[in-house]
Amino acid sequence: MVGESTIKWNPFAPDYFNDPYPIYTLSRQSNPIQKDQFGNIILFKYRDVAPILDSPDFEVSSLSTFFESKESYIFKNSSACPFLAKTTSKWLMYLNGDIHRKLRIALGKVLFSYDFDRLIQEAAQDCISHFKDYEELDIVDFSKYFIYHILKQFIGLKDFASLEKVVEFSNLAARSQDIFVSKQMYLKMNECFIEGIGLFADSNFKANLIKELDGFDFDEDDYYSILAVTLMAFFETSKDNLSYSLYTILSKPSLVTYILEADTKQIKWITEELIRYISPLQFTVRISKKEVTLQGLMYPKDTRFVLGIASANRDEEIFDSPDEIIPNRQANPHLAFGAGVHLCLGALIARKEMEFGLKPMVAFLQNFNINTIQPLRWGNQIFMRTLESAMLKRN
Repeated sequence: MVGESTIKWNPFAPDYFNDPYPIYTLSRQSNPIQKDQFGNIILFKYRDVAPILDSPDFEVSSLSTFFESKESYIFKNSSACPFLAKTTSKWLMYLNGDIHRKLRIALGKVLFSYDFDRLIQEAAQDCISHFKDYEELDIVDFSKYFIYHILKQFIGLKDFASLEKVVEFSNLAARSQDIFVSKQMYLKMNECFIEGIGLFADSNFKANLIKELDGFDFDEDDYYSILAVTLMAFFETSKDNLSYSLYTILSKPSLVTYILEADTKQIKWITEELIRYISPLQFTVRISKKEVTLQGLMYPKDTRFVLGIASANRDEEIFDSPDEIIPNRQANPHLAFGAGVHLCLGALIARKEMEFGLKPMVAFLQNFNINTIQPLRWGNQIFMRTLESAMLKRN
């Protein structure tokens, strides 16, 4: 029966944000299908998560609809103009059906018209040059700088859109997808989304997007929604993946050696392995479109399933030594980018960032040691795991 085990997923348990993987392991082993107090079904095993991601019998939940339903609560006794639902209305990963398909095609055409190989290599060199005289640096700041310098080359940002402004906007946009968010935080997000309109300049990216979406009844708020989610998805997940990947590599001298000596194929292998191991997106949600059976249990139409992607990516039934980084792991069917019609549109770009960025970055960062006096600092986020600080000191 669902939920009878004493093992329960509790994201508010002590030390959860520092390391959620022990409870994922216990859940997979003792209670892989759980039901929370809101009726959500939480899945931890690969065998359960992977088929749902790939199945046409499930759809994504609408974040914009959620915010519409919460507006009376969030904005009660507030003079703020509700903007959460509008800003998230065209976020690709929360759309279904024809609008999702057409918007995905249009956004894909625009994104992949850019020479990301060149942009990534230039950003890596700019980043290294910027930090070359630092005696101490934060890997997270290093990663933010790198991703920001790719982002600003294609999406079109105003001079006002400093790195600090982009970091704040991206993080709050990412947190808008989380669970157990306070009313005060939602109000802060709403204010940020209103101010965020000023981040984006008229650019070729937007002009090309409008051209590809000719015939759609989209207004300026719709295009802002698309720009906002493109910025967040590009910046936040790349920053989270890269920062902890670099920290993990520097923690293991054998990985430093592997990367510095690796050929192109070996870099691709370790890129996939790091993405599996890091899994920045820890959970995602799917809604059943009809009655479904899972491990002998029947669930009605409209059941909300919370899929443990990070847990599935450490499933010992699928991956040998799943809690270790095996650089040359070649059979690597990880789910970090999702699957099916909602497979991450930016997966190729995320891979390129690692494939072109890892070697020069590790060659530079090997001149630093991890500052063990200052512990890692993690963000208090559930759906996206975010490293907030990891300090290094020059050798």
